[in-house]
Amino acid sequence: MGLMDRLLGRSDGARPIPVNGESFDELLLSNKYAVVDFWSKYCPPCHAVDPVVKKLAREYQGKVLFLKISVTSNPQLAERFRVKSVPAFLFFVDGKLKDRRVGAMSYEAFKDWIESLIGGDQ
Repeated sequence: MGLMDRLLGRSDGARPIPVNGESFDELLLSNKYAVVDFWSKYCPPCHAVDPVVKKLAREYQGKVLFLKISVTSNPQLAERFRVKSVPAFLFFVDGKLKDRRVGAMSYEAFKDWIESLIGGDQ
């Protein structure tokens, strides 16, 4: 059983995976596409967008990996990616940062953003 399977407690990938500095790079490289959600428990917009993130994780299961990083528990990762405000969403392709968005997004806006980054790669 791989690291991702252990973190998920299953192998379906249908929910965002909470990660820390130790597991981040391995998980990031385990999938072609990844959305990383930087959040804080003290951030109302982070909580407001959480159901959207969970819904998209289910819809893109097997295609886009969704990771969640608490900036409070993992300040080194927030600093590494220059995250100054939350929620912040970073999109990676093959482990390389391709784009970022800051602030809560509607389901439609978030999905459009993902689709614009993965293009016709269905």
